[in-house]
Amino acid sequence: MSSSAPSRPSSRAPLVGLVAALVGVALLVATIRQVGWDEIKTGVGAVGAWFLVVVALGGARFFARAKSWILCADQIGAPGLTPGPAFGAVLAGDAVGNLTPLGLLASEPTKVLLVRHTLPTSPALTSVALDNGFHTVAVLFMIAAGAWALVRQVALDPTIRVVAEGVLGSVLLAVIVGGWVAMKQPAILSWLAQLTARVVGREARSPDVLRDIEARFYGVFAWPRRALWTAAGWQVAFHSGAILEVWVILQALSGGQTSFADAFVLESAGRLVTVLFKVIPLRMGVDEVGAAVVATALGIPASHGVALALVRKLRILVWNAAGLVVLARARR
Repeated sequence: MSSSAPSRPSSRAPLVGLVAALVGVALLVATIRQVGWDEIKTGVGAVGAWFLVVVALGGARFFARAKSWILCADQIGAPGLTPGPAFGAVLAGDAVGNLTPLGLLASEPTKVLLVRHTLPTSPALTSVALDNGFHTVAVLFMIAAGAWALVRQVALDPTIRVVAEGVLGSVLLAVIVGGWVAMKQPAILSWLAQLTARVVGREARSPDVLRDIEARFYGVFAWPRRALWTAAGWQVAFHSGAILEVWVILQALSGGQTSFADAFVLESAGRLVTVLFKVIPLRMGVDEVGAAVVATALGIPASHGVALALVRKLRILVWNAAGLVVLARARR
């Protein structure tokens, strides 16, 4: 009996991933059948050579995340991280996070492991956490701004309006919680470590590495103002590249009839979908459904929304393939 117990968690994870993937595929098939395959195929084909621009913008966004991570490492006194390894680790982490149902639980440890030869574990974990902290703040701003833009739509469907208002309320709650954490600086990681130890029946203790990570993380409030603005700038670059990517695709789909504001709203909706449905590998199906719903609310054909999501998914696959190559080389 004792020999079979350890295998349960490992066998459950693939099952969850399989179920999530099947649900996503079912959503994708249903959406394509409702919108019309011919219209979607025509839209994807209309992107043509602009797909190279989309791929390039995706690479630039990964580079922005790598630079943000390097800045965080430098500010906590660990200057050994360079753009090449950081960029490769970001690519590999994104691939692992997208292709498995574990999301951040897989992508961020992957980054840490891939730079272990140049960055010790504690500062690597801290810098990754700080980069994700800046990224989370930027994502919350994007989601809130997009929801606010939807709420201001005069002819918005009542259901979409309620969802948008709910999103605004959730973001406000997150801001309040974040403000409390910033002021009180609770030992969250240490508490989680003690809770986990009690659950698994081990001695409750807080490892020094976790206390070190917490101290370095909260040290961000003492960073020079220039460093904070630079960190914010890399996040702005990341999200600006995403908005520009959506705009380029929509311009190709609509023949130049889509506004930059519409691209902003669609990208913010995409950020929300990413946050809520990371457990589904590649967010199969949910990206397409979300883009179709928001596109319709903006007066854009639903087929354009689905085509937008599919083109972006192709871009994800291109860079995830590169990330898997990085991961394979690292394992060798």
